[in-house]
Amino acid sequence: MTHLTATELHTLTNELNRRRQDLIAMIQTGANDASHDNLRQITGEVRDLGDESAALQQTDLNFAEMENETRELRAVDRALERMKEGVYGFCSECGGKIPYARLKAYPTAERCTDCQTRYEALHGEKDGTPSL
Repeated sequence: MTHLTATELHTLTNELNRRRQDLIAMIQTGANDASHDNLRQITGEVRDLGDESAALQQTDLNFAEMENETRELRAVDRALERMKEGVYGFCSECGGKIPYARLKAYPTAERCTDCQTRYEALHGEKDGTPSL
């Protein structure tokens, strides 16, 4: 039971599945890089404090990127699960319809714009879905 047309739902499903595959590939690449990017390989045989610091910073950035990709993958999986349950496109807070334009821009949106804005104001942070 959805308010979205079959074409809209098909488009969003394709976008979510495509993004899911992209994220999985990026996470796998990041994991492979992390297992090969030990400090010696990054800094070379001659280790000075500047090289070591740069290597540690790059490693931290790589792990942060993988964490963000994993978080987004979870959001995509939740959206696909909501599709299976027939509740995709409805706000998880108020139950109202999330407009197609919002879902097209942010296919993982779980809240309507008003509820997302309230969520951000109450929690002082975003959950990854802009309130646009």
